[in-house]
Amino acid sequence: MNIIIQAILFTVLLTYAAIVDCKTGEIPNALCLEISFLSLLDFHLNNLFGLGIALILWLTAVYIVPDKLGGGDIKLCAAVSIVIGFTATTYGIIIGFGIVSLVWLAMLLFKTKQEVEKYSLPLAPFLGLGFLITYFIEIGGRLA
Repeated sequence: MNIIIQAILFTVLLTYAAIVDCKTGEIPNALCLEISFLSLLDFHLNNLFGLGIALILWLTAVYIVPDKLGGGDIKLCAAVSIVIGFTATTYGIIIGFGIVSLVWLAMLLFKTKQEVEKYSLPLAPFLGLGFLITYFIEIGGRLA
């Protein structure tokens, strides 16, 4: 029963994070904390290793693509990693970045490169979709 409650709340909170990120361009710290507390409904000690993904993203943001990855996105990934673990978080990020890349390429078809580079896409909707895909694949395997 806890996993069903976790799944519902996880979906609601990630959806809310996506909406807030689209409207304000920020993801509140309290929302990230709420997501991380969902891990208590179905706690697995090895999911704490998922916090390493936040470190990897932070290093990427600081050294490779400064000003492109916000602190809210990193905190969101850290919070989600406690719930779904390192591997699922990594797959979720890959899926999310894949989707945002496809959207960016689609935008290039209709606008000039200069117009597209001026536009900043919020990452939370794409990351949230990637996380939900990997989350439901993961719990589907545990429920089967």
